[in-house]
Amino acid sequence: MSVTPVLVDRGEGRAELVLPPGPLPTPDDVRGLLAATFGAPDLRCVVAYVAVDAWPARRLLHELGFAGDGVLRSWLPDGADAWTGTLLRGEPPAPRRPWPVVPELAAEGLLLRPWRADDVPRIVEGCADRDTQAWLGQMPSPYTEESARAWLHQVEERLAAGTAVNWAVVDPVDPADPDGSPVLGSVGWFGLVEGVDCEIGYWVHPDARGRRVATRALRAVAAHAFATLDVRRVRACAAVGNAASRRVIEACGFTQYGVDPLGAWTRAGREPLALYDLAAPSAGAAAD
Repeated sequence: MSVTPVLVDRGEGRAELVLPPGPLPTPDDVRGLLAATFGAPDLRCVVAYVAVDAWPARRLLHELGFAGDGVLRSWLPDGADAWTGTLLRGEPPAPRRPWPVVPELAAEGLLLRPWRADDVPRIVEGCADRDTQAWLGQMPSPYTEESARAWLHQVEERLAAGTAVNWAVVDPVDPADPDGSPVLGSVGWFGLVEGVDCEIGYWVHPDARGRRVATRALRAVAAHAFATLDVRRVRACAAVGNAASRRVIEACGFTQYGVDPLGAWTRAGREPLALYDLAAPSAGAAAD
């Protein structure tokens, strides 16, 4: 069944692309409409507004080359926040970059996989834990299911922007019970500076501690970052007093290069932060 989008003239060289409710049109259907609309000599910009969590619609707009221009709070008729994007005259209606995906990674007997909505209870348990709360003071307190869902939305937003990738750490999936492996922790890279570095962070569910979960996950993501990102090093950090986390980082071969006196945001306040990095393998080492 053909689904027809609508372009509404907003005057003064502007038009709005309105996607229909329900099934979405194909990218080619919208491209044809855009080509016809940009045939008008005075049209300079097409804008689109979709709900921030309408990922199929956002991916369609990504395929059409729309640039993300931010979020308008309570903009949509139902009061929902709107993601907004624009396409200008002369810009190709094609993706500006590949749509990012979260690959599954093997991690020395563990599996790193994309997060799912049904992971929320384990996220709450891990992030509401006393030790996690003590060392990661930026986390909401109390940490609720709403907090976990908001964090998962942030994970998706950063992935879509290409600024971070985060994985759920689990035991390998049993084919007989594909949904039966509980989350053991979280690991991900963020803070990418192209050609320079990125940072890796992690936390571990309290009932998974003592299994080297963070060590194996950190090592896997560091290797993945060097293989897929344009970085010369990866960074990690931990509060100076967080001996367990520092042991994880050091076990993965990171070297401490400094201390930020007020860099750690803990529940007790600002504390010294130990700074570590790991250099990219040299070409010779990679060949060996």
